[in-house]
Amino acid sequence: MSEHHKIFLTKQEAAHFLRISVRTLTRRENEGMGPPRIKHGAKVVYRRQSLERWLEALERQPVRLRL
Repeated sequence: MSEHHKIFLTKQEAAHFLRISVRTLTRRENEGMGPPRIKHGAKVVYRRQSLERWLEALERQPVRLRL
């Protein structure tokens, strides 16, 4: 099944979806700034919809410079 049809993504798939490295995703999680995740024992998965909402929350409008 392609990544675009899956509800839950692995860490590697989530990083690919976000267009960042697995290392960057891990670092953001350790800093408390990463996307929501589901941890069950040693396994971690990410809900695709949660990743989309997390990206939307990071979206900012361009800053206008006053001259």
